[in-house]
Order: sequence, then C-alpha cells, then structure tokens
Amino acid sequence: MSAVGGRTGGVIVRWSAYLRVVGAWAVACALVMAPAVPAGAGDVRESRSYPRCDGPVSGCVDEAERVLVRLRDELGCDHRAPFATVYVSVQQALAAAVRRPGAFEEPSWLAGDLNTGFVGLYLAAHRADRAGSPVPRAWRIAFDTARSGDANAGQDVLLGANAHIQRDMPYVLARLGTTRPDGTSRKPDYDRFQSVLERAYGPGVRQVARRYDPVAGLADDRWNPVAGLTVTQLLRVWREQAWVHARRLTDARDDAARRRVARDIEHDAARWAALLAVAQVPGYRRLRDAHCADGPAGPRSPQPVEPVKSVRIAAMSN
Repeated sequence: MSAVGGRTGGVIVRWSAYLRVVGAWAVACALVMAPAVPAGAGDVRESRSYPRCDGPVSGCVDEAERVLVRLRDELGCDHRAPFATVYVSVQQALAAAVRRPGAFEEPSWLAGDLNTGFVGLYLAAHRADRAGSPVPRAWRIAFDTARSGDANAGQDVLLGANAHIQRDMPYVLARLGTTRPDGTSRKPDYDRFQSVLERAYGPGVRQVARRYDPVAGLADDRWNPVAGLTVTQLLRVWREQAWVHARRLTDARDDAARRRVARDIEHDAARWAALLAVAQVPGYRRLRDAHCADGPAGPRSPQPVEPVKSVRIAAMSN
C-alpha cells in the first residue's frame, strides 16, 4: 500500500500515511468519552420559530434541494461544501420517497414542516458563521475545522451531520411536536426517514469523493459495505438521541428544566464534534484542494452565499 498514490494537480498523494491516521481515528471513535469541551462559549439559544412548508410537500422538498444546490455550487472548493453536497443527496432521496404513496403516514409533517425547518436551521447556522456571529459550539468546531483544518472530507460531513442532528434536530422536533393532534406518536415516521438517509448515503459519498476528496471513496458502500453500515448506524444513534432530547424538551415543566436539557444537547453535540475533529493529517488540506481544483467544483474560489429569494420557504434563507 505504501507504493500506492494518487496524483492531483501534480501532487502525489501518499495514501499509506493517511490510512494510518484513518485507523487512529477509528480507534479514537471507540472511546466512550471525548475531550471535555467548555459549555457556553459560542452557544446560542434555540429559535422560537422555524420556517414551515407553505405549499405541496413535494414542492417544498424540491425547493429545499434547489437552495442547497445553490449553496453547494457557490461554496466551490470550500471545505463546508461536502456537507452541503450530502444534504443535496438527502433531499433527492426524500423527494423520491415523497412521491411513493404510503411512504410516510404524515408527509406534511415529516417531509414538509420538519424537513423545511431542519434545512432552515442549517442555513441559519451557515449565515451566522459567514457574518461572524455566534453559532452553537458543535457548529463552531465544524466550521473552524472546515476553514483551516487538515481533516478529510468525510470528517467534514460527519462534523456537519453531528451538529445538525444532535444539536439542531431536538429543537425543531420539540417545536413542531412529537405527537399528532390526536395524541399518537410521530416516531414511526421519524424512524422511516432513516431509510431515506440510507438511500442517500452511497450517492452522497460518491459525489464527495469525485468533487472534493478521493479519500471519501474509502467509505463507498458498493465495495465497502462495512463503512456504509457503520455510518448509517452512527446516524441512527444520533437521531435516536435527538428524539430523546426532544421529548425531554417537550416534557420540561419550566424554563429551568428546559435550560438543563438545552445544556445537555449543546454539550453532547460539542463533545462529539471535538472527537470527530481530532485526527488530522498535516498538509492534507493542500492535497484536498488540489484534487478539488481539478474537478467539477473547481477552480472557483469560495463565494459568499446570498440570501435565496424563495416564495415557498423564504424564511429558510432570509
């Protein structure tokens, strides 16, 4: 393996050195506790309102995809782009699911309001970071790693997914309600969304490897099913924890109890972020950027993302 390399922009990538670090990262992920992260710094309170789907559910999903495609394309080779790329794949898989009769019991909630509000929180975090405003600690670690770190694109995706699922999701769920008006749980639809993530995984990984970082191809589930299973199971664990936190927020009897739950949410997401960002290879950023510059995402420089003028989900980006 030591003789195997890839050439991008005249630079030979020595994968053996990188794979040693990948192995170290896998060992690190087995640790139960991540490095302690001070709570409070960079944290922001959850929003009291989220954008909702105003129109046909399929139209809201399509609009969310268009917003994310625009963001991905405007980011160019910015290391925040891989997460946006995977998010596009998720919207595409969700659009296909929505068009299948019976995929969800309450598509207006799952694919409509929940998806719209969830995408809106991601866009809000991105805009806040771009403006230099405070963002939650988990997002701060993700954005800072993308801005100046030597992480691989897979780490950038997982850092974004961790912040978005473990930190953002509980607040959106609690706000929109985990039960229907008749008192029945929305958990079955929430769990069905896992199949959407699983269908989005392969296409998303291949896009990230093609556009930004060939190392991401190591997780291609077409030839490495263990990697696909590992990541999808990790997402399942995160989503289950998000549901538990959402229920705790819903059941909180007063503001003090809500603040305790919020501290747990922020702290858990930040500890995972610190863990995911640990293993980095000095100089790897340059190799990633060379690969990206030669591909479909280059050679443009990262551009500021202007607010998207959308009638259906304008609140997501304004």
